[in-house]
Amino acid sequence: MNTIKLHNGVEMPCIGLGTYPIFGDQLKQTVLSAYDAGYRLIDTADNYYNEEDLGNSLSNLYKKRGNVRNDMFLVTKISDELYRQGDITPGMNRGIYFWKSSPYMQAPNACHDIVNKKVEDSLRFLKTDFIDLILMHRPYPDFFEEIWYEMEQLYKEGKVRAIGLCNSYERHLDTLLCKGIIAPMVNQVETSPLNTKSEVIEYYASKGVKTMVYSPLQTLKYKNENNYQEYLEQLANKYGKNKGQIILKYNVQRGLIPIPKSTNSKRLALNIDVFDFELTSEEFNNLTSFNKDLQYLPESKGCPGF
Repeated sequence: MNTIKLHNGVEMPCIGLGTYPIFGDQLKQTVLSAYDAGYRLIDTADNYYNEEDLGNSLSNLYKKRGNVRNDMFLVTKISDELYRQGDITPGMNRGIYFWKSSPYMQAPNACHDIVNKKVEDSLRFLKTDFIDLILMHRPYPDFFEEIWYEMEQLYKEGKVRAIGLCNSYERHLDTLLCKGIIAPMVNQVETSPLNTKSEVIEYYASKGVKTMVYSPLQTLKYKNENNYQEYLEQLANKYGKNKGQIILKYNVQRGLIPIPKSTNSKRLALNIDVFDFELTSEEFNNLTSFNKDLQYLPESKGCPGF
């Protein structure tokens, strides 16, 4: 597996597996199939409510394939509780923790206690004594700097190998950098040829921050984007690939780290089979030209004022 070096020297696989929403035996089989296909990076979050299932799936993997924890790169996130425990139906979008009005945040050291409890739970569920990369799921405005401070301490303690953000823009990075504190290693966002986020990604890259891409194949569902779909098909036919592989290759050539999700073993193998061809500069630029800032997922839904 090809890797990307983060600014703290940690080597991170350049493509990974998204796991929302996959649970139980389906997740167990998916992890086995993904490993056999060559995946070593797996992404989850505390509010996906599948960390415990993922930990069990990894234990099963280690037993059946004889590999060890250090073979894998595990990513999870510190999130507000946007869903009820064990229920993937959306609950209160605003969340119950990271707001000044929250009753949970009135106690002394509330942010410290909640963040550390979440991370300790993640470590226990994932059956590991360290996490490779932990991300702040959204730049929660009332406690953004406080959460980041706690993440820094976890990094210094060695409980996490790298720390980063999700759904964040230039001003969020500037807030951290102007304080002279540890810069994020990663920012995870939604981006595609229809929503390149070039300015944000280039700004983060200029500060040494790598970009992960969630839901990288979402635009395959946009059947009304006829010219885009036809061009993907044209490139797929040229290279003997499918349209999803063309999008993933576009991400990889941008220096991004996509984390496509699938539970189908054949699809898993196809999604990672993108290293035997290169898009030409013209093809790459043509894909970029389809940008229309088409944001599918509501990044600010859980973070008003984003």
